Amino acid sequence: MKLVRVVCLLLLAALMVSGASMAQDDETFDDPNGQFTVPVPTNWTAEALDGYVLLQDPDELIQVYALAVEAETAEAGIEAAWAIVNPDFDQTVEKDIVSPPPPPGEDELLVITYSIGSEERIVQALARRIGEQVYVLIFDTDINAAMQRGAQLNIIASGFTPTAATETDLSEIEALALDDVILDELTQYTAGLLERLEVPGAAVAIVQDGEVIYTATFGVKELGSDDPIMVDTQFMIGSTGKSMTTMMMAALVDEGIIDWDTPVVDVLPDFAVADPELTQQITIRNLVCACTGVPRRDFELIFNADELTAEDIVASLSTFEFFTDFGEAFQYSNQMVATGGYAAAAAIDGEGDLFTSYLNAMQSYIYDPIGMPATTFDFDAVEARGNYAVPHGANLDAEYEPIPLSIETLLTPVAPAGASWSTVEDMANYLITLLSLGVAPDGTRIVSEENLLETWEAQVAVSADVSYGLGWFISEYKGVQVINHGGNTLGFTSDLALLPDAGLGIVVLSNGQAANMFNEGVRARLLELVYDQPAENEEQIAFLIEQAEATVEMLTESVGDAPSETDVEAFLGTYTNDVLGTVELRYEDGQFVADAGEFVVELRPNVGEDAEPDTYLTFGPPVPGLAVRFVDNDGVLQLVLGSAPLEYTFERVG
Repeated sequence: MKLVRVVCLLLLAALMVSGASMAQDDETFDDPNGQFTVPVPTNWTAEALDGYVLLQDPDELIQVYALAVEAETAEAGIEAAWAIVNPDFDQTVEKDIVSPPPPPGEDELLVITYSIGSEERIVQALARRIGEQVYVLIFDTDINAAMQRGAQLNIIASGFTPTAATETDLSEIEALALDDVILDELTQYTAGLLERLEVPGAAVAIVQDGEVIYTATFGVKELGSDDPIMVDTQFMIGSTGKSMTTMMMAALVDEGIIDWDTPVVDVLPDFAVADPELTQQITIRNLVCACTGVPRRDFELIFNADELTAEDIVASLSTFEFFTDFGEAFQYSNQMVATGGYAAAAAIDGEGDLFTSYLNAMQSYIYDPIGMPATTFDFDAVEARGNYAVPHGANLDAEYEPIPLSIETLLTPVAPAGASWSTVEDMANYLITLLSLGVAPDGTRIVSEENLLETWEAQVAVSADVSYGLGWFISEYKGVQVINHGGNTLGFTSDLALLPDAGLGIVVLSNGQAANMFNEGVRARLLELVYDQPAENEEQIAFLIEQAEATVEMLTESVGDAPSETDVEAFLGTYTNDVLGTVELRYEDGQFVADAGEFVVELRPNVGEDAEPDTYLTFGPPVPGLAVRFVDNDGVLQLVLGSAPLEYTFERVG
């Protein structure tokens, strides 16, 4: 599973290829022969050697070779590239070959992953062909380093730009007004995509020039029911809520309560990270910039949610390892953003508990003045209102199934990072406020233009053409700036995007886990329609569906049937880990299950040809596909969860 994760990481980078301008002022290396340019991530080195360019990370655990060769096919180009950079590499090993749709104006895009017989190293080649010129990147990397520096690999792959590449620039083109023809086409497309991807339900709202132009709903609140989604149906919006937290923080900067560069310890004296020097340096801005080097560690959250308070979330940062140097690479951390929201709340109300203070701040600074009456963190209020979409998780057969609403409360401790509910009606008012640069639909100024725009300033590169600001991704669509953020919970997906120069915004909410292909696909189709562009995204979606089906087939072959009680009797019992707490393994109702307290998930044997002995996979929601293996350590049975660099070992205690 570790290999699959990294392969997907680099494949994603390949799909992002655009030839777009750099997201930040990172160094760009020009090929001495003038055939391409390639970005050099922060603290990396680049050196022109005999016929190629070598890029290396600061620890020299990753080598990336960039070069251009003449060949009639992309695969032949990769073969020729190997002959230049490493003639001794055995190209006859088993390969996984994927051919995504090439960027417009190019003839071929190819990604090859080589099976080199090592669990610690991955070798992959990416080729773009334009005529008989093939532009090749070869990645040779330690797997842990690739996972830690995934954003920097994305920067290289997406910013590798052949001189011969062309791109469409719409920056001087005016977006079309949304008329019935465009909206009817979007409605038909959305309904069809929902059905193709088997997403249970969705709601969409679009604003243009300060007005709500379109609202539409699709599907049902719960699979198996006929209860339709409505425009006032509540969905969880997940990390899209991060942008609301930073808007609240910006409003506090307006009032002089905090400054973006206020040290966190000034408002949260107990705040600490693993590095004492950095503890004093980290500012309010740094908490929400995804640029400190603190990685995503969601297991600590979902395995302990029932016991965690806001204060615990802040305290947990003192134990977190930094994957990269401060400011070096994009690292997404829900605990860091949550601490940002709690720190802002503490600056307002230093006496109250952090969670209540944060909720009060969001209500008074954002929800009430914008006009978002159905936006809340209160699960009881959502249930009492009675008009909510039911969350749906996925199993390893890629089938959605309803999951209990209570599972979503696992996100409550990191509320500022994404635990709120909303409707497309409320989110449309939020979009209008954003596009009006801080002015609510009723004319109330929520935040100054200056400090709202500060949240849209790039802080760290995610790829060559995407940056992260303060609770926002900053990207572009063919030269037109796009500000956006998505959200994923255990059973919901959201996507919100705005084009400030075009006065256009869209929000898509759905009640399916990891339904990003749907949510972002609807957004992409809207942009094609309003700029009268070819339906290029459809080719990408068709490819991604094909890849998803191949992945499901692979997983189906790797996951065995539910084991018998005899098969797993030796593993039953209680296990504990200092960080994640206690997990009980039981056999009940014909299933081998792991009970973490916060949730229960079925385990099925991993029967893949590369599977280690005594290895299992979580089969259903809320965490499908998680690797679990059992190890005998000097007579003591251990349960190992996940994979390096975030691997957790549980000791058997009963």
